Amino acid sequence: MKTLVLDAFSGISGDMFLGAMFDLGLSQSEFEEQLNKLKVPGYQIVVERTARSSITGTNFDVVLDGNLPKDQGFDEHQHHHHHGRNFMMIKQLILQSNLKTAVKEKAVKMFEQIALAEAKVHGKKLEDVHFHEVGALDSIVDIVGAAIAFDMLQLDKLVVNNLSDGVGTIKIAHGIVPVPVPAVMEMQLNTAIPIQKRFDVHTELITPTGMAIIKCMGNEFNTSITNGVLERTGYGFGKRETGSLNALRASLYNSKLSQQQVDETNDRVLLMETNLDDATGQQLSITIKRALELGAKDAWAEPIIMKKGRPAYKLCLLTVAEQQETFVKFLFSDTPAIGLRMKSMHREIMERRIEQVQTSYGKFGIKRLSYCGLNKSSVEYDDIEKCSQKTGKSFEEIKLAVLQEIENKGV
Repeated sequence: MKTLVLDAFSGISGDMFLGAMFDLGLSQSEFEEQLNKLKVPGYQIVVERTARSSITGTNFDVVLDGNLPKDQGFDEHQHHHHHGRNFMMIKQLILQSNLKTAVKEKAVKMFEQIALAEAKVHGKKLEDVHFHEVGALDSIVDIVGAAIAFDMLQLDKLVVNNLSDGVGTIKIAHGIVPVPVPAVMEMQLNTAIPIQKRFDVHTELITPTGMAIIKCMGNEFNTSITNGVLERTGYGFGKRETGSLNALRASLYNSKLSQQQVDETNDRVLLMETNLDDATGQQLSITIKRALELGAKDAWAEPIIMKKGRPAYKLCLLTVAEQQETFVKFLFSDTPAIGLRMKSMHREIMERRIEQVQTSYGKFGIKRLSYCGLNKSSVEYDDIEKCSQKTGKSFEEIKLAVLQEIENKGV
């Protein structure tokens, strides 16, 4: 399971979110390839590595053709112009594209949340709320781009910590409004999304687009413990001058062992075992899955014979000493276990890194493995399975063909 943790101490906007995603390693060329499926011209994206407050991060921006200024949000006063787009027009634009279904659904959901909020705030019907053409183009890139980034990074979960907004008032197209801006407040209604005030900042920190990302994709808030290995961190910079670091910090955690990078050839692990004569195979399969999601390095069950000749299972978990308490509580609460055995063990392991390689069968995750001069590669199982279902070819045929193609290309 891949978990994205956002530390939103300086709020969140669409450009801050995308800047953070690119800082985590999102491919700009692949991102633009997906974004072009919308077939909406008139802009370019700028992804720039820079530093603020001695911290290196990424600045993301949408530059409109002719350097036209960008409007902010919806503008119901523009609907008499023939260049406006309302929610239904934008929804159709997204649904008629060649984007993945999951990306379309996330993007439409975010646009709908903003449109509903703006309609309520301005006393308009949903169909009467329009984006000015310029503002809509900027927002389309940010919102659809956020959905694309979520899919490209294969994220399973979004945790948001320290979500903060400023205080005071801000001038927008409709006049002077309080912070948080009305659309953000409307989207917070009937949710458990916590927003803390920063009294040192007298401007908006959470934009409607940023709030839509959190509301539609956020799963947990203010979580102190995240399971898995911290793989990468990144910073996306905001445009406003706040008097302090205006950035969104993103951290990517991975609890799926097969996708984790390993840079050492030996370590110490903790083996935890318990004998169970009153658990079914179905129950244990769920327990093993949950253990791996919690960050166990491995989990399995072995058939055994217990006293009185009872068939049973020995459930085994491999983890690190730092997670001992977590997994003791997990096993006692998730299984019938009443006792556990534990022992520390030394492991010799191969260094491992994951690469995405394009082949004639599509893109595959390739594990590069090495140990003391010995090198080998393996293809990600899930990618082979998806290709097999799509093409009708056998698992083994695809695996061998992909490995052979990679070897021939020398990649």
